[in-house]
Amino acid sequence: MAETKVAPQGEKWTSMRHTLLFMTDEKRRPRPAAQYGPIAKAVAENVERIRKARGMTIYSLSGELDKVGRPIAPSAIAKIERQQRQVPVDDLVALAVVLNTSPAALLLPSVWGDVPVELTSERQVAARTAWRWIRGLSPASDYGVIPSEIVVGPDDDSWEDELDRKYWQMRQDYDAVTLPPELRRVRQHPASRDVDAANLQVERLVRMVGGKAGDEAFEDQLSRARSAVDRLATELERLPEERERIKADRARRQAQAEGSDG
Repeated sequence: MAETKVAPQGEKWTSMRHTLLFMTDEKRRPRPAAQYGPIAKAVAENVERIRKARGMTIYSLSGELDKVGRPIAPSAIAKIERQQRQVPVDDLVALAVVLNTSPAALLLPSVWGDVPVELTSERQVAARTAWRWIRGLSPASDYGVIPSEIVVGPDDDSWEDELDRKYWQMRQDYDAVTLPPELRRVRQHPASRDVDAANLQVERLVRMVGGKAGDEAFEDQLSRARSAVDRLATELERLPEERERIKADRARRQAQAEGSDG
C-alpha cells in the first residue's frame, strides 16, 4: 500500500507536481507603504489645487490625459492627490501639459520669499532660492546670501564679499552642467547677467511696496534697482558695437579661408 504523505502545517502540495509551497508570514506580509518626501507632498497638493482652479474633475482630467497619450485613471488621480500613488516623471510632465502649467509649478509648494522649502528631508532653502533653482536660474543653495541681494557680477571691482564670490562660483558650476551650450553662452554674457541682477532688484523693490519696510529702506532699494537698470542700459548700448566686431571677425575669417582655398 502506498504511503500517504501529509503536508506539514503551514504548507501544501500542488496537485500536479507535488511542489511544496511555503505559505509563510513573510509571503503574506503586505508591502511597506511608499515613502513620500516633501516634493511628493507638494505634487499631490498642487495637482489638486491646479485641477480645481481649472474647473476640472478627476474624470475630465483623466480624459484629457488620455488625449495626450498618457492615460491615468480617475481613481489613480484621486490616489495621487491623497498621496497614495507615486507620480512617475512621464506622468508629471503629462499632468503639467494638460493642466497648462509648468512641471516646476507641480514640484514646489506655492510659497515665496524667505519661507523655507524642503527639497529633501535633510535639505531646505528659502522659497525664492528654490524657485530660481527649479527655473534653471541659480543653484539650490542660499549660501549665506539671499539671491535678491546680488546686484553685480563676479568681475565687478566692488565684489568683495567672499560668500557672494562663492555663490557666483557655484552659479557658474551650476550653469556648466545644467544649461544647453547655446543658452549657457547667452547666460554668461554681461548683458544677461545685468538682466538677472536688474530683475532681482526690481522684484525685491516690488515686494517692499506692499511690505512693512521703512521709507529709508525703500528708498535705498529704489536706488539699487535704478542702478541695476542703468547698468543694464549701459550694457545694451554696447551690443551694436559688439555685433559689428563679431561680423567683421567672421568676414575676415571667411576671406582668409577663401584665400587659402585659392
